[in-house]
Amino acid sequence: MSGRRNSYGYSEYHGRGGGRARTVLLFIIALLAVLLAAGVGVMAFMSQYLEYTPNGVIVHWPWAQAETPPPVIASDPLEVVTDPVVITVEPTLEVDPTPPPTPEPPQYTAIGAVTVTTAQLRSGTAVQAVLNGGGGALVVEMKNMYGKLAWKSQVPLAATLGTNADDDLTAQAVRTLADTGQIYMVARIQCFRDPVLARNWVGSIMTRGGNVWYDKVGLGWTSPASQQAADYLSALCLELADMGFDEILLDSAGYPDEGEVRVLAVSDNRPEDLTVPVTAFWQRLSEELAEKGTALSIQTTEDALRGDNALSGVTAAGLAQCAARVWLPAPVKGTDYAAILSAAGLDNTDARIVCPSKTSGSWYR
Repeated sequence: MSGRRNSYGYSEYHGRGGGRARTVLLFIIALLAVLLAAGVGVMAFMSQYLEYTPNGVIVHWPWAQAETPPPVIASDPLEVVTDPVVITVEPTLEVDPTPPPTPEPPQYTAIGAVTVTTAQLRSGTAVQAVLNGGGGALVVEMKNMYGKLAWKSQVPLAATLGTNADDDLTAQAVRTLADTGQIYMVARIQCFRDPVLARNWVGSIMTRGGNVWYDKVGLGWTSPASQQAADYLSALCLELADMGFDEILLDSAGYPDEGEVRVLAVSDNRPEDLTVPVTAFWQRLSEELAEKGTALSIQTTEDALRGDNALSGVTAAGLAQCAARVWLPAPVKGTDYAAILSAAGLDNTDARIVCPSKTSGSWYR
């Protein structure tokens, strides 16, 4: 089989399988063309990561650059301007090695006290009555054993309970006399013997049967342990101090110790140790009155002072601690009041123990 002749007279030979060889050749040419195009693309892309140096080409791979910290850019040094720190050294306080002087205890002078009535105060005859009795001080009852007051108190509970006086003439007379400074004035207060407080359940002293207790004259008592009762009595005494009294004298200044006391119940108002609430009230009132320049005095019984009767909560130690003066009855058992109170810590007993019918020292009638 002869081939086709060309223009030069030669004929082309198409051997067996010639078509397949052409196909392979075309595929190779196409693949090379693709690889060439890809290589050109890669070179174009990689040109930004190539660095030509005298030592050759350095490739800076992009993933390696992401982990490499950026170069430090030099800049001018940062100048920090701050205000100068000023350190102030406080001078060391010099400690005075000398202890402060101990306050001088109050000085008491003997008094001769004469009891007058509110009517004498209002009429202006009280001073003359004291002088006629040979005294230099007056004693007037401003709260009686029925709970009634001799003046119109500003304490709210007094108005609630109805214990105020009908007018304020007695208080005006006291203020007028106090302004003159003519005489020493003592206000007597029936303290915890107060049937008005008792029947209104203000610190009422109770029996073991749960009833309000009454003393031998049929009067109820309130308790030194009652905060409401203590506040009420304290406020009344402070009003009297502001009125012009020089001394507040507490009568019935503890728990009841006469009458059917065997039926009294032990409770918050009447605890086992009666001396604690009694002395606490005295101490409180003594300090409050001292701020106003007013003395606190307490009247008690011979048995309580001797310790023969512990039902009142009154003790010689408590009296010596809290009372400016201790008012007592005339001794009938041979009791040496001065010795007992002196041993408890009370000094200047001649001026501070007040008894009736004395010819020297402090006395009252």
